Amino acid sequence: MRADFYRWTLFAVTELEQPLWRIARHTTLYPEQDRLPADVTLAARDFAPMAAVLENHMQGRDYVAGDRVSAADFVVAYTLDWAGEARLLGDCPALRSYLERMYARPRAPRRIGEIFRAMQSGSSKAAAAA
Repeated sequence: MRADFYRWTLFAVTELEQPLWRIARHTTLYPEQDRLPADVTLAARDFAPMAAVLENHMQGRDYVAGDRVSAADFVVAYTLDWAGEARLLGDCPALRSYLERMYARPRAPRRIGEIFRAMQSGSSKAAAAA
């Protein structure tokens, strides 16, 4: 179980998250003149086969490593939530289902999209008040 915990936590950080950061850099983080749209396409293409590895692993499983929720699930779920925001989970029904189960947990954190929307409405309210 411990080996699986490390395996999937590191997989999320190195194989799934890395292309997501590339997408974020070239869509929102870098100044407009420094963004490379082609890199967004390449990063999405890099993400797909790695998501397929996890998709296959999650077939018939409730949790990433072992038979109960662990920190690996929280890392993977948050990373998949980010991928969902980037619309990269279309070919991964097991991952979408897993993600929904993880966020249906009573003490699940807010979804990334909810956080971004709250930040945007907060900045809109601050701008309106100024």
